[in-house]
Amino acid sequence: MTTDDFSQHQATAQSIAVNVERVQALIIETCRHVGRDPQGVRLIAVTKEQIPAVIAPLRAAGICDLGENRLEHLTLMAEAASLEAAAPLETHFHYLGRIQGRQLAKIVPLCATLHSLCDSDHIERLGRACEAQQRRMSVFLQVNTANDDAKAGMLPTEITERLSLAQQFAFLNVVGLMTMAPLRSNGEQADDDTVRRCFAALRLCGEKHKLPRLSMGMSHDFLLAIAEGATDLRIGTRLFI
Repeated sequence: MTTDDFSQHQATAQSIAVNVERVQALIIETCRHVGRDPQGVRLIAVTKEQIPAVIAPLRAAGICDLGENRLEHLTLMAEAASLEAAAPLETHFHYLGRIQGRQLAKIVPLCATLHSLCDSDHIERLGRACEAQQRRMSVFLQVNTANDDAKAGMLPTEITERLSLAQQFAFLNVVGLMTMAPLRSNGEQADDDTVRRCFAALRLCGEKHKLPRLSMGMSHDFLLAIAEGATDLRIGTRLFI
């Protein structure tokens, strides 16, 4: 590593530490405002566009949950994390993006949690892959609460069927539901009321099906998500600006 590379790495590490502290402070403040315990909110650092060097400063800041959405990058980051096995915090990877059936068996040994499970075929494939590898995996069922054609996910009316299917596989542990807030037709963020309705709908689905964890909220809308009961926040941009 050259002197310039080392200086850049130090700057990146320092900015990550500051950003994590700021986001955590916002989480605590919002939780207190809505009467929630901040300990019930998990911060997942979305590292999908980052280099492996961010893992160490994230760990130093107490962040051990990392989110990825492509198998190739997940593999890169998981290999880098394994080299720091002696670190105080073990890294847990969360797969967040759309998945292809042929990739599921490769994701199983790398991830602790999958947030984007929705298709019946994928549920069956993942269940068989986990059984074959004797590895348990926590999963969120992705729900399209906004009825947005641009988003993946099952309809709320399909949850019962997919949940029942997933529960047939001993190595799958359905821990909750996931959703993504809609965007406007021009790609910009939807208004706050629309976003909150989307998140509130997921909370009601979680209550109905007795699934306590809700994966919702990203850098631009995580405060709204906390107010509606989010337990797992997927935050990238805010941590790496």
